Amino acid sequence: MIAILKIIFLLGTLVIIHEFGHFIMAKICGIKVNKFSIGFGPKILKKQGKETEYSLRALPLGGFVQLEDEDLEDDENETNKPKPMPSKDSRSFRDKPAWQRLLVLMAGATINIIFAIFLYVTVNMSLNDYIIPRIAEIKEASLSESLKVGEEIVSINGHKAYNATDVLHLLSEEQANEIEFEIKNLDGEIEYRTVNIPYESVGYIGVMFTQESAVYSVLSGSAGDEAGLLEGDKIISINGEAKQTIDEYLEIIQSNPNQNVVITVDRNGEEKQIEIIPDEILRRNFDIVFTAIENLKFGENLHYAWNETKFFLRNTLEGYKRLIMGDTENIEMQGIIGIGQEISNTERAVDFFALMSAISLSLGIMNLLPIPGLDGGKIIFTLIEIIRRKPVKKEIEGKLTLAGFALLLFLTVIVTVKDVVNLF
Repeated sequence: MIAILKIIFLLGTLVIIHEFGHFIMAKICGIKVNKFSIGFGPKILKKQGKETEYSLRALPLGGFVQLEDEDLEDDENETNKPKPMPSKDSRSFRDKPAWQRLLVLMAGATINIIFAIFLYVTVNMSLNDYIIPRIAEIKEASLSESLKVGEEIVSINGHKAYNATDVLHLLSEEQANEIEFEIKNLDGEIEYRTVNIPYESVGYIGVMFTQESAVYSVLSGSAGDEAGLLEGDKIISINGEAKQTIDEYLEIIQSNPNQNVVITVDRNGEEKQIEIIPDEILRRNFDIVFTAIENLKFGENLHYAWNETKFFLRNTLEGYKRLIMGDTENIEMQGIIGIGQEISNTERAVDFFALMSAISLSLGIMNLLPIPGLDGGKIIFTLIEIIRRKPVKKEIEGKLTLAGFALLLFLTVIVTVKDVVNLF
């Protein structure tokens, strides 16, 4: 029941925010709003305002705002009334200038994106705990010739490094061994240094561990997943060697690519031996420990929270760019079932709201994609109207919108089937 309530609260909040964006911008532009609905299907609750009907419906999988004279059929199949001739004071959506209609169409996605940014900054500020790209320890001897403890990595090959994770992300994206670092040195001055960081072959099993050497998560389809490692398994030994830290266990895994290793785990009080052959991947030998900071004053906290948010935004946009370009490697799409499972699995409030931020951002970006049937498709039709100075023919727009809905329905079915398969 708690899981269901969490799902309804999260998705319902984002739908209300999205539709409120359309609603408030329509009001600002002087457009009459006939209906504001959360959900689809039969009405559960209904309230008639001064000119807008507000309703909650049975299927909480979206919502809509019905504007005066917008091309949206009434759910109660009211008879079509003859449309009055456009007038200067008309409050009809279609009679408003194209630029005002454009603002209304963009408002829903825009407010989702703004809300996502605000929420992500707030979550990070509530934690007030960051790992910044300032060097605390250099474990790889060859790197100590070029970098020094206390120095801060500002950018890599011209790309801003927002946090310690971003440093590793940027290094993984570069192909050449010669990497140009922008460094803030111990005197606070900016220097540029070229460092040779070659790739090396390491073992990888697709598993994240806690500091207590317990399995935190397992990547679907990875070596660890196929071998049968489960969340909560605690490592006792690897190849008969008991170690003190997870880093020591990872060193054994990484040093045995394509070699059989035996991981002994404690699973709910029962000892199990699991044989795994780590996949071979290429990774840069960049063994550096970065600085952890916490309990900052408001200004510093906001600064680092904003850096975390910029890293989050850039990674999300890069993911969509790769998806649009057809590069789907390491990108996992989820439907309502997968999203619901992610929501129900959140235990801490910060994890819940961080996920809400990510979904809100995705909802905003998805709705701006130029697909007929989404806000982005309507935006494209409106931009064409602005350029041509006349609207696209309704017949053409209708056919393209129908095709867009068919595509979205097809993708929804595919992703939902994948979600269901992943449940077992």
